[in-house]
Amino acid sequence: MNDVLSIKNGSVKSFEQAYHLWSEKIYTFIFRQCGSEAIADEVVQQVFVRLWERRTSLSTEYALNVQLFRMSRTIFIDELRKAARARRYADELQQKKAENFIEDNFENKETLELINKAIEAMPAIRKQVFLMSRREHLSHQQIAEKLGISPKTVENHIGLALKYLRRFTLLMILLALY
Repeated sequence: MNDVLSIKNGSVKSFEQAYHLWSEKIYTFIFRQCGSEAIADEVVQQVFVRLWERRTSLSTEYALNVQLFRMSRTIFIDELRKAARARRYADELQQKKAENFIEDNFENKETLELINKAIEAMPAIRKQVFLMSRREHLSHQQIAEKLGISPKTVENHIGLALKYLRRFTLLMILLALY
């Protein structure tokens, strides 16, 4: 409890000792939870920033390690939420780009019919993944859960579907020019 009181009273030396004693243990704890070095590094950094910024409100009833690991769990959960929001945003942005591309480049009904035929010609699973993403507006994670595949597989199928549609579109433009 002396280390808590010392830090609470503003002892930089006690803070540095706590950092050297606990930073690697917190890093290992978080890394085992998520497997991400970046997240583990971020959590460790934020834990010790928060420790120093909130040192005056530390509890002398709990050991420093208990308080540090509570902070690390809270910050870790915040980081996971932040990462999930970023993934959702990226998925939405990708979806909007595809929708805008279709709207901007395929204004007439005949071309849209050709695109729909191209989609129908895709392999079954790729077509299903693509339609769930573009027409049902599901995230990669939601599609993966519904189909029992990994989010990375979903991402690959969508990438291949978009590549196929781009090639198809280029071919249609070239044919229209001649």
